[in-house]
Amino acid sequence: MMYILTAGAGSSMSYKTKDLIFEGDGTKFFRRVAPNSWWGLLEQYLRDNYINCSVENKGCGGAFSYQINKYLDALISIDDNLVFVLMGLNDRKRINGMKELKSNCEHVVDELINNGKMVCLLTPTPSVHSNEYYTNRIYHTDEVVGILRCIADSRKILLIDNYKYIMEYLAKEKLIIDDIIYGEDCTNDGLHPADFRSTISVQVTYRIFRVQLQLTPWQ
Repeated sequence: MMYILTAGAGSSMSYKTKDLIFEGDGTKFFRRVAPNSWWGLLEQYLRDNYINCSVENKGCGGAFSYQINKYLDALISIDDNLVFVLMGLNDRKRINGMKELKSNCEHVVDELINNGKMVCLLTPTPSVHSNEYYTNRIYHTDEVVGILRCIADSRKILLIDNYKYIMEYLAKEKLIIDDIIYGEDCTNDGLHPADFRSTISVQVTYRIFRVQLQLTPWQ
């Protein structure tokens, strides 16, 4: 089984269910259905091509890294083999957010590894300038990306560097992030990926699967 800890907000046809994942600090986090997000597309791809592979998403949109760390037991299962983790953007709003992200993400990764899971970290994709500089942004996305890259390197785990791949795509096509971030019937908040950007991310994930993971445990 494959677990995904990233919510998939932003794409079209995305909505919260009534399935409670956990409640912390007075906030309830519910499971999200997002068939056009990168993980929704990945799930469909795996179901179509690898019949013994199942995918479950327990992403908690809006959660801070300390909450993911604290409630990790509610987010994973003893049956899972591979866990995708995307976290950290919400920590940009916290005074010691980057220090907290490093500590919490390292603990999450170590705990997953100690429980026999294969772990894959993901970096977020870029956001537009106006979103990066909301008044509550103490830190910025590139700082989050730097921490996630360092943790993946130090723990010798797989990293899907969406930030890098999207920036390379933009440079190649002579575009800016504003040109691809928005989409019809999507959130369009300048941060969460719309359908086109999700498609780019999942295509990268396919290639990494085939080359580095080879999907042998689930074939």
